Amino acid sequence: MSETALSPLMRQFRDIKQGYPDAILFFRVGDFYEMFYEDALEASRILSIALTSRDKNSAQPIPLCGVPYHSATGYIAKLLSAGRLVALCEQVEDPKSAKGLVRREVVRLYTPGTLVDTEFLIPGELNYLAAIAVHPDADFGMRIGLANLEVSTGEFWLTEFRGSDAVSRALNELSRLEPRELIFPTDLDGQSARWLKQITGPRLCARPAAAFELQRATQILTGHFRCNSLESLGCPGLPAALGAAGAVLDYFRETQPTVPLDHIRRLSVRGNDEVMHLDATTIRNLELLKPLSAKEQTAATGPLTLLSVLDHTVTAMGCRLLRQWLVMPLLHCERIQARLDTVEELKESLFVRTALRRALREVQDIARLGTRITLGLANPRELLALKQSLAALPEISAQLTSLHSRLLAESFETWDQAEDLYDLIQRSIRPDAPHSLRDGNIIQEGYAPEIDELRKASKEGKEWIAALESRERERTGIESLKVRYNQVFGYYIEITKANLNRVPPDYLRKQTLVNAERFTTAELQELERRVIGADVKLLASEQEAFTTLRSRLAAETHRLDRMATLLALVDVLAGLAEAAALYRYSKPTVSDGGALTVREGRHPVVERLCHDTVFVPNDTQLDLGTDRLHIITGPNMA
Repeated sequence: MSETALSPLMRQFRDIKQGYPDAILFFRVGDFYEMFYEDALEASRILSIALTSRDKNSAQPIPLCGVPYHSATGYIAKLLSAGRLVALCEQVEDPKSAKGLVRREVVRLYTPGTLVDTEFLIPGELNYLAAIAVHPDADFGMRIGLANLEVSTGEFWLTEFRGSDAVSRALNELSRLEPRELIFPTDLDGQSARWLKQITGPRLCARPAAAFELQRATQILTGHFRCNSLESLGCPGLPAALGAAGAVLDYFRETQPTVPLDHIRRLSVRGNDEVMHLDATTIRNLELLKPLSAKEQTAATGPLTLLSVLDHTVTAMGCRLLRQWLVMPLLHCERIQARLDTVEELKESLFVRTALRRALREVQDIARLGTRITLGLANPRELLALKQSLAALPEISAQLTSLHSRLLAESFETWDQAEDLYDLIQRSIRPDAPHSLRDGNIIQEGYAPEIDELRKASKEGKEWIAALESRERERTGIESLKVRYNQVFGYYIEITKANLNRVPPDYLRKQTLVNAERFTTAELQELERRVIGADVKLLASEQEAFTTLRSRLAAETHRLDRMATLLALVDVLAGLAEAAALYRYSKPTVSDGGALTVREGRHPVVERLCHDTVFVPNDTQLDLGTDRLHIITGPNMA
């Protein structure tokens, strides 16, 4: 269609779409998100919604489909599952005050690695956005920088691999992390481009090479963290990793152009000698996270893996931490011993462990809730979920005070009951508040006097209207007379056809139906003006009060972040203690020596598969001197 034939709206759509050629553009028009052209053809097929057209009478009608704006989340999730990106284009000015065409902008780009909505995320899994950068190096031959951002929690870290094995170590790290999206520079050399093709799983996204340059990355990172130098961040001398980190943050900012990214509070450096580096083959063959065969499952538990056997966590935060622990085992005895001592104490403290896990079950995913609060996305129900979580903290604290292990004692030093945050939500949000802001009835009585006054006016107005119905029935003698309301016609008096001869002369006809007619009166119109005016002001006031409250909580989410970390740790340790008690596991003795001695060892996964037979325990003796290798046979395969 020629430029002159396009309407102003379609020219606006075309101009915005040019900036997002790879995404399906959800273009806000009134109460709908509409899609046009190729987007409409593809979206209607994936979403199984009707395909129609715009300008049907023209020679070249424009394909069109649409979804209601208030239910768009489910449709976006379906498009993401189908491997598509979605650009959300909103009306950014009030249509009533706009001069000419309403201004529209893309306010969010949905990609696999930048999701913060609970509807799109798996509670027990991390959702990493990763970036790699490759730098030649005179001393090491090659540097590969890797940066990872867990957008939904704000976790942000980087690492760097050097030397001849840098590629294999980087690939193994990506296998452990399983990022949802991986960005890389477009100017990779041929060798790097070849090993990049070995990566499967994440969406691969090429970005301009300039986004990975150290100078640009330094500006982005120091600007975001409000510091003067990379030394302040504790990560100088890592040019490839810093380039990747700058590219990650820049990409996320592009997908969320209208919100602050204040939930990303720190950038940490992850060393290569802190944990054991398991390669992809080891993770797969040990069945840490996924079974090798579909046969390895039970009707009660589903697929059996080391994770499924050991995972007795009761919070999403704990489940995610346990997954990390399994693919990144510790190397240093002191830290291993600290975990073992804590699990032992919790295993032996049955009543404390039971009470602790019961309280933890009330804790929602406050790590991701905090992010949604910071980004201005949290709804009233999510603030109530936060209140429920905070209400459990005193009981958890009381149980922890009876434990003495060093790991918990050190963690408890930074414990925060957050009583002020609980009290704030308790005073401000109604316990029956709806999910959506547009439904109103959110703010507690007594929290905001102006809202109380508007609510009173609205209630009294509706009572006046109810009283009007009684008076009009008495005045007209029509017992079936009804005063009703709908969004199209507002308030009206409905009278059946059989009683039309009794309608007073001051009634004004509004609508004719098959079996009745609808009227209004001067008094009803005045009452309607008062009620609807009060309702509109009430809704606007409640939305403003909620937004202000959310901003107050956003300033405190660094405290929620810290508590999320502590609660995840407690949950994992209590869950491992529960597994140890349930399956009769013994605490190992750990040393830096070169010997491994196991007495009556049981394979945790294979043992669970022995439904009709008894697992026979095995002894194992290995050392670095004479017994470095055993060939194991037999039905236990352990």
